[in-house]
Amino acid sequence: MIYILTSSIVLKYLKHLIINHLLIYDAMGNPLSDGVAPMVSIRNFFILSLALVFSLVAKDDYHIEFQPDALQVAFDLPCKGEINQKEDGYVYVDVSNDFINKVAPKIIMEGRLQTLPTAGRSMGAHISVFYEKENVQLEENHKNYPFQLTDIRSFVMNTRDGLKKLWVIGVTAPELENLRLKYGLNPLLQGHDYHITLGKQLPTAPEGWESKTALSPLNFSSSETEPMAKSGDFVQVNHSNILQTAAKVNSVAQLKLKSNGFVYLDVNDRYIDDIVSQLPLSHPFSAVETGGKKMGAHISVIYEDEMISKEIWNLNEAGEWFIFEVKELRYIDRKTPTGLMRLWVLAADAPALQRLRKQYGLKPKLHGHDFHITLGSELLEAEIKEAA
Repeated sequence: MIYILTSSIVLKYLKHLIINHLLIYDAMGNPLSDGVAPMVSIRNFFILSLALVFSLVAKDDYHIEFQPDALQVAFDLPCKGEINQKEDGYVYVDVSNDFINKVAPKIIMEGRLQTLPTAGRSMGAHISVFYEKENVQLEENHKNYPFQLTDIRSFVMNTRDGLKKLWVIGVTAPELENLRLKYGLNPLLQGHDYHITLGKQLPTAPEGWESKTALSPLNFSSSETEPMAKSGDFVQVNHSNILQTAAKVNSVAQLKLKSNGFVYLDVNDRYIDDIVSQLPLSHPFSAVETGGKKMGAHISVIYEDEMISKEIWNLNEAGEWFIFEVKELRYIDRKTPTGLMRLWVLAADAPALQRLRKQYGLKPKLHGHDFHITLGSELLEAEIKEAA
């Protein structure tokens, strides 16, 4: 799918660029009618025009971003690098780390850009050429290869760690295409344009959010929410002593945002520490760790993938305090690689958290399940592995 702005908008913007970047001005700020623009102004105009034109076109798998300041810095950097093959067979072109260190700070975006590391033994800025599984025995190791910059783009990709939104500098590299053809492979790595990865876009929260003390207005909203489930993939356990213990623990907690985009309610660790000893267990049990730098007791509110897919880059509610109420003790039996596990949880009613999710265009409940505090897991039956 391709999106193009109307020609009148493009012409209007280009006219603005011409007036501001091609004309020479006198001391009073008036353009000189007979002036000839210096080469640097012509170059700046070209970069800005290029950034605008490319940003008007979006392909299905990536979006070209309008980032003229970042592009201008990138065009000043050397467009060549040394090709290297790692011991595992991975092949890349090692390019200047300034493509990350100098270009990334110029990018204007929502949230924040977590850049690739460039210090120490990090690979730093690079262009991937061959993956390990392609089994290439490179003859051209340490040879220099040129490339040309095209644009700055972003795209969302599904990885084994979940969704990620990456920002990259797009490049063309005919010599790299010919190199792949020489080894009997497609000219482009996995069919994608060559690029220099800058980093991944992550959500942020307002400055000083951790010091907030106010209750969220969502606690007092009259908007409708869904009731707690009466049945499902769980078993409710009647245990009045545990519910009485839970009722004595503070049921107001702060909404927090982890650096990876995970949103959760940081509840009192006593929900775990005071309750796990009362669970009706009959098999080995591993409690959720508390204390120190552990996350401890918490209620998951929004997963990282949801933040990225809905492009929630600014969580303004981070730091606010939300009310919830523990209603039931439940367990869920699941098959895992280690065996049959029983997950013990305290199910909680939290209308304000439902409203928060709906406010961001999400379904009111996370994965359709009631909000809960995970206590730990009981190993009911260990997986027996056959001897080799």
